[in-house]
Amino acid sequence: MSPVSQRTTGPADDGVDLARFDRLNTSPAWQVVAESLRRKIALGLYRPGDLLPSERQLAEGMGVSRITVREALRVLQGEQLIETRRSNAGGAQVRAPRSRPDVEARAEVLRERARFRHIIDCRLANESLAARLAAGVRGPAHLEALEETIGAMDAAWRRQDSIFHLTIAAVPANPYLYRTVEWLRSEFFTPLDLIMRVRNMQDSAAEHQAILDAIRDGDADRAEAAMQDHLDTTRRSLDELLRRG
Repeated sequence: MSPVSQRTTGPADDGVDLARFDRLNTSPAWQVVAESLRRKIALGLYRPGDLLPSERQLAEGMGVSRITVREALRVLQGEQLIETRRSNAGGAQVRAPRSRPDVEARAEVLRERARFRHIIDCRLANESLAARLAAGVRGPAHLEALEETIGAMDAAWRRQDSIFHLTIAAVPANPYLYRTVEWLRSEFFTPLDLIMRVRNMQDSAAEHQAILDAIRDGDADRAEAAMQDHLDTTRRSLDELLRRG
């Protein structure tokens, strides 16, 4: 059998063509820049009122032209995510997010339930691995940053939750793992926002603490298991959310 015709069977169909050619995504540079900024705003890394870096800083950091950055910012301004202002301190300012009724967010979760279930599967695989690897190479600065997020969760949940998970993903210094975790988390925020409105914040903080304790102790098995438990709770909450719908 030639490599082009090789197929493998799976539980959902007769076979999967591993050599198929998928449609390419050739997004223009401004769209890639806009998506990167949009993702960081969604994760709470830039909060309402914060200034983004200047056009020059963004262009240099991303390796693109200032014209490309300017076009990306124009798109985000049209989406009402930012507003431009003249300032020596930085660039555009992040706006407060549009208030979104729960019924609208719930409808999105129900409409795209398969996508969100796929995302949580991938989060389990990648973030559990990140926790395992982090336990072996964490340093004092990492542990301090993780501890700070737990104490600040009540005041700014979205930002601190993102910093906690992304810090763990950053510890192994694997850029592919980090980018995957960042992307998956930003894609999952619609159901996560709904889930966290009904979950006990103290329970979530306790789960984070269990992960941190295992990483601090250098116990890779326990760190992986604690992250799995944390994300399994998220999965069960997602399933409950879908059943209510």
